[in-house]
Amino acid sequence: MLEELERLREKALNKIIICSIVVVICAIILGILTKPFFGPFAIVIGILITYLITHKDIKNFKDYYKTNIVVETMKNIFDDISFDLNNGLPYKVLADTNMIYMGDRYSSNDYFKGKYKNIDFEMSDIHIEEEHTDSEGHTSYTTIFKGQWYIFEFNKYFKSNMQVCDRRFHIAKRNFMKKVEMEDIDFNKKFRILANSEMEAFYVLTPNMMERIKQLRETTQGRFVLCFIDNKLHIGLNNNKDFFEASIFRKVNFEEAVNKVKKEMSVITNFIDVLNLDNDLFKINGGGMF
Repeated sequence: MLEELERLREKALNKIIICSIVVVICAIILGILTKPFFGPFAIVIGILITYLITHKDIKNFKDYYKTNIVVETMKNIFDDISFDLNNGLPYKVLADTNMIYMGDRYSSNDYFKGKYKNIDFEMSDIHIEEEHTDSEGHTSYTTIFKGQWYIFEFNKYFKSNMQVCDRRFHIAKRNFMKKVEMEDIDFNKKFRILANSEMEAFYVLTPNMMERIKQLRETTQGRFVLCFIDNKLHIGLNNNKDFFEASIFRKVNFEEAVNKVKKEMSVITNFIDVLNLDNDLFKINGGGMF
């Protein structure tokens, strides 16, 4: 397996090197024989051509890495797993929460679902960008969210929706829900709470629960928002990272790769463990929660 992985990596890398050399030579020649403008122009065109030539080989390497190292490592951590390299969470899934600004361009891949401590979950990488147009009509895009979106299934009933947002997370939507202030002043400084029902917000955000959420804030790399919606907990983690990626420029070390996957997956296990999601935290009593 490692031999095949290295063969695919070297094949892609060699194409990148050859194409890059050709691009540089062409740019130098054009810069000498023609106006200086054509040198940089040739580099831009060359980069595009290099991408088109090498894209398939790079994808073959990354797909093989994910299938044979990432997925196999996951099988030792989670139950009932499935993995989709090319697709992610649909736009509608996030948009329908009405709890995050969706920007102007959305993409998602590396969809993964499984079960941990009998809690079903799903996740994928998410990239949200905002479009900007300058006075001359030139369009550009700015990343406003790059990270992961997690959905945890409780199989229990939430009577109303609630959002707990790290105040460093700047793209959560301030929708029609009511602002709630907790008795924990430190928690209020670190998080913004919106809920349909203030009473049920207090039921969910017990002192113990708030301490657990503050612990997550200190131990999780990135800024997050927790959204309690329709029997599920959505967590958006804005950390400017794509998970499950391997570099084409260095040989894959099996032990390091496995440890990297375990570290990335520890985000899921940490959410479930720290928040104690496998416990009977939410219970139904005559249609309400207590």
